[in-house]
Amino acid sequence: MPLGQQQNGSHNDTTSDEEDVTTIDGIEHAVPLRLRDREPSTEVVRQGHRHHGKLRANKTLWEEWANKSTPMENSDWMVKVLEKQADGKLRRTYMDGVPLNEVEESAITLNVGLTFLAGADKPQVNRLEEQSMTSKQPNQRDATWRVNTAGALLMQFDVSSDLSITQTDQTSDVLGRAKARLQKHDMFFTEQRKQLVLRGRREAVTIDSELVKIVDDVRPGNWDLQGLLIEVDAFSLWNLIINYKHLISRGGPDMTYEETKELLETMIEDARRLCIRSPILFRMSTRAKIINSDNTRYGSDHGPMFRTLTTSKGIKEIISLSSSYYNSLDPTGEDDTTQQFIRPRFLQMMVLLLSLLNNNDLQEIQEFIESTYKIKADRRNLEMLFLKVIPLLSINPRVFLKALIPATESFPLSNDRDEDHSHIWNVFVKRILRDGYLLPGTVNDLGRERLSWLYKWPEDGLKSTAVFSNLQYGGRLRTMNDIPPIEINPGGASLKEVTVVMTDLAQYTIDATDLEHIICLTPGTYSVREAGASHLNHDFIIEEYEINVDLHEAIRKTNAIIQEVNSWLASTNLRGNAISRFRGKGRNEPVFFTEYKGSGRITRNVAILNHARMAVAYKVEGRKISRTDVVRSMARDIGALRILIRSVETRSTTIDNKAASGAKRALKLALEEANNQIQLADQSRVSLNAVDDISEEPIAKCLYPERDVGKEPAVWNEYKASCEENQGLLHIEGKVSSVNDVNWLNEDIIELSLNQQSAKVYATPLKPVEEAYRDDEVQIGDTAILVGKYIILAVTDPFNSDPSAGYIMTNYLRVTNVEEELRSRRGANRRHTAGSLTCTFR
Repeated sequence: MPLGQQQNGSHNDTTSDEEDVTTIDGIEHAVPLRLRDREPSTEVVRQGHRHHGKLRANKTLWEEWANKSTPMENSDWMVKVLEKQADGKLRRTYMDGVPLNEVEESAITLNVGLTFLAGADKPQVNRLEEQSMTSKQPNQRDATWRVNTAGALLMQFDVSSDLSITQTDQTSDVLGRAKARLQKHDMFFTEQRKQLVLRGRREAVTIDSELVKIVDDVRPGNWDLQGLLIEVDAFSLWNLIINYKHLISRGGPDMTYEETKELLETMIEDARRLCIRSPILFRMSTRAKIINSDNTRYGSDHGPMFRTLTTSKGIKEIISLSSSYYNSLDPTGEDDTTQQFIRPRFLQMMVLLLSLLNNNDLQEIQEFIESTYKIKADRRNLEMLFLKVIPLLSINPRVFLKALIPATESFPLSNDRDEDHSHIWNVFVKRILRDGYLLPGTVNDLGRERLSWLYKWPEDGLKSTAVFSNLQYGGRLRTMNDIPPIEINPGGASLKEVTVVMTDLAQYTIDATDLEHIICLTPGTYSVREAGASHLNHDFIIEEYEINVDLHEAIRKTNAIIQEVNSWLASTNLRGNAISRFRGKGRNEPVFFTEYKGSGRITRNVAILNHARMAVAYKVEGRKISRTDVVRSMARDIGALRILIRSVETRSTTIDNKAASGAKRALKLALEEANNQIQLADQSRVSLNAVDDISEEPIAKCLYPERDVGKEPAVWNEYKASCEENQGLLHIEGKVSSVNDVNWLNEDIIELSLNQQSAKVYATPLKPVEEAYRDDEVQIGDTAILVGKYIILAVTDPFNSDPSAGYIMTNYLRVTNVEEELRSRRGANRRHTAGSLTCTFR
């Protein structure tokens, strides 16, 4: 029975008419009563039918997922949760993945190992990384959370091709592992084996909170059921997956260029929001966790459990359906500009989804990825791709290196002393060079006396994958070179303002530093300017209202009662029948009540512009959740409080009137106050149904400065690179020339004339360059080596005339275009070797 129906359960005390409403798992059909947060009167931004239809469709799908992923909690189960057990244990039996009312003693009790990565906000993620540095034990959460979360792992959730929620029971597989473990260690007797055979026909298992452990790494344990649980912003990941499925199911000829472009831009916005709101997913240290996990789940941590939104297996299935759409992007016979815009953006999203796969699921589609996308899809090469495309961070260089090496090299970093970081980095760059990866750098990164070609380890170290943004692969299957990095803040620190499209479809210019605060609906007043000719300034106000104040007060009053009742139970002054009856039938020890914690602070965050509500979102302890989850959470808290109150009322009637008449009168008054406060909290919950369905996002799209993503010509200059391990010399065989002329066309584009080559080469610096430092980028007389999509610039050592000493590498430029050159086709098959020389860099 759902928790919301508990108020109509078989209890002696009566309920008011307002309490007696029909509920379905916390979602009831009732007339709204009142708003408790005292929001000022504002009008609602009206959006088009298409947008409103999308909101309703997403809401319907979200509610279906919430209903299927939330455990059923009847009154008997809640009583067990709210009573303090003598041994502190909580047990629950699951039959075919469904929780039972009673514990089946003959069912096997599972050993469960969980790794939980909380990712609600950056401070929390930083604490998690600091914890891993100090080897602190993970937070074990409470017994209810452990049992409910472990029970949810018995079910596999997925979004089907028709965008409906499907669930598959996995109890049979889990039960098989448990039986094998017990039989291997001979941990049960003959009679228990007999019961096991009988129960084997009914897929039943029991989960004991004491046998559910939260650990940093599940691999050393002998678990019947295990899982890696990664907390993400469910909304962003949900939208990304739904839009990806929509694209590959309707894509190709069925969607126009504008429709596809709009959908891909929406997905990129979802990816940016996912990065901002789910920092744990974009931490370097998370990579090894995902790689080595067996049952990888992504979802939300809210209420009594972790709820799975999707899994590595589910994402694998989505990717495996994408080949037909990707093949339709072959530019042959199509508009090259159209295909070159769509293809790299689609690949960005595909890479992001690939990064969520564990080793087991990746291996199943490795051949498919290589044949379809022309990407080397073994784990090491994919991790190199993720370094280039996905923005991964760490709190400091030590954590970064300690996570980078296991993810890419598959072995732990045994020595991570700060003084050894530069050496470790040098070895890493040399190793990836042998595998075909060239790491370009700028004037500031190259040009040392020794290892001039190797991107130097900065004095302050590295703690993000931004260094790999220009990584180039020179082997076969080179699609990775066509996939640009996902930029969370295009323009970087140099970008002071951003133009955004609000949910009213009007364009505004905002301060770049305010973007993350507005996306996260952080309370405050932000200045925005109309992007049109008027340039009028407005205040963009985000207000926050706590909507469970009455509920917190009800919890406080109820807990005060529990403290008093528990003191009676422990008191030696109450003797005889009174205390024995208060303990309950057949119990040798008094049953104490557990103080109720509640779901935390719940707020409604409202974005207002020109007295119109642009967006409304809900948060619990700062984490964004849906309105459905808010109602469900409050219903659970209210239901639990009512069960506690009724249990106290029922047992209080057994107290000897002579012994505790005064205490009984005080208890009765306190119970009345608590019930009244609970009723106020319930009215606040019901009033949430009166809120209009409007967007949860104030910003529909960010209009960043247009970049040339995917618009580069198909320029590729063949080359071969190798490194001498001992001397550290780099040998590159490729087209070698020298710079005859340099012409800066603008701050980004350089026109180069190369010796013995009539065609102009157009290149761009890897990073913005101030005008005063342009001469440092490239100079007449520099040696130029064409390697793939880059030009390497080098000079000879003016203090060493020995020709075998090698060049000093000074810079890389990225080729953006090459002037067309009319050349005879005769001898073309021999001409490609002309100018190909081997250069050595020290």
